Amino acid sequence: MTPERLHQLIDRIHGVRIGVIGDFCIDAYWQLDTREAELSLETGKPTRGVRSQRYIPGGGGNVASNVAALGCGKVRAFGVIGPDMFGRELTSLLRERGIDTSGLVIQEQNWETPVYAKPYLAETEQERIDFGRWNTMRSESALAGLVRSALPGLDALIVNQQLARGIHTETMICALNGMARDHPGVTFVLDARTMSTSFTGMICKLNAAEASRLEANPGEGSPDTSPGALRSHARAIGIRSGKPVFVTRGARGIVVFDGSDVIEIPAVPLKGPIDPVGAGDATVSAIAASLAAGATLGEAGEMGNMAAAVTVKKIKETGTATAGEILTLALRHDKP
Repeated sequence: MTPERLHQLIDRIHGVRIGVIGDFCIDAYWQLDTREAELSLETGKPTRGVRSQRYIPGGGGNVASNVAALGCGKVRAFGVIGPDMFGRELTSLLRERGIDTSGLVIQEQNWETPVYAKPYLAETEQERIDFGRWNTMRSESALAGLVRSALPGLDALIVNQQLARGIHTETMICALNGMARDHPGVTFVLDARTMSTSFTGMICKLNAAEASRLEANPGEGSPDTSPGALRSHARAIGIRSGKPVFVTRGARGIVVFDGSDVIEIPAVPLKGPIDPVGAGDATVSAIAASLAAGATLGEAGEMGNMAAAVTVKKIKETGTATAGEILTLALRHDKP
């Protein structure tokens, strides 16, 4: 992609309207400090002190944050939160990023806002503490109604599935499939961790492991993620779905099946340490925003690569990629 075309797409992205429906979570980072040990007066057991804490939108929240960071004209969040302090904090964090949270449904019972709490000792992550594992979705009708009424004002909808027990019940999936069928003018982009085969009528973004798992034969050993196999997987998945497919391959870039041919898009070369957490969210956000702005599938794949390359250099955080950071990266690598 030429620098001129990249500038053109980013300018157009500033005018697109994108919704994100998915599993909205919080990533909590707690920095522990054991140098000043204390015993609990009540139990006599040692306590663990938290030196500092950070809270960042995760799951669908990180996808929406990435869309907002790209400078999209309007970003709307659709999901379910609990009537708890984490739900309030997540709403506040999203609003700080300029995201419309009127599509977040508060489910009063049987729902805890999903949180991935990550305690750290120095640079080492300890056993994670999860909130919201036993949620029971009861808000399908309200959530589907909000999305359906918003679709005429959106250029693209990203469907995020992060949790095994999140918002995507059979009823919710059926409703979204119907919306994709009934609104051909809206670009639906799916990023599902374990349920991709349940959705229809959507452009699909998968990572190499997910694509290989879908195409593995029963009884086979480890899924085949070789370059040739992933090209074959992308083609097979795309032919079945009748929609384009993006398969991310980490340091090897992205494979795109456009309905007839497979396009290989090399990754941006990087040096030094990387942190892959959140890279997939950055990729799908850039792909959806680019397509909504009129990019070709190949150009959208390039944008996805560049967004991921920005975020993986942000260590120990669920990072985002801004339009300015993508431009800086592209110009740096464009120089001879």
